[in-house]
Amino acid sequence: MEGILRVTPAELISISNEFSGKGSTISSLTSEMTNQVTGLSSVWEGDAATAFVTKFRGLDDDIQLMNRMIQEHVQDLQDMANAYSQAESANLSDIEGFSSDVIV
Repeated sequence: MEGILRVTPAELISISNEFSGKGSTISSLTSEMTNQVTGLSSVWEGDAATAFVTKFRGLDDDIQLMNRMIQEHVQDLQDMANAYSQAESANLSDIEGFSSDVIV
């Protein structure tokens, strides 16, 4: 059926929290990897070492972009959850305004 929501605001918030956690994991792993690559300079020297470090650091912008995109999805999911909750509250408020004693 088209147009029927099969997700609750709580489910959207839960998924957004999972996404946020994954984004944090990506940031943490990236930081660890960067530290390891930087640490290689104590045991690896030369043009190949410099090229490797430069190439790896070139990935940093892409990784940061990916994490920003994940955080945008987190925000989108939270915004959708809030919109669904507000719509449900508005619908309930409208229904409570209906007369229940129309036929006497």
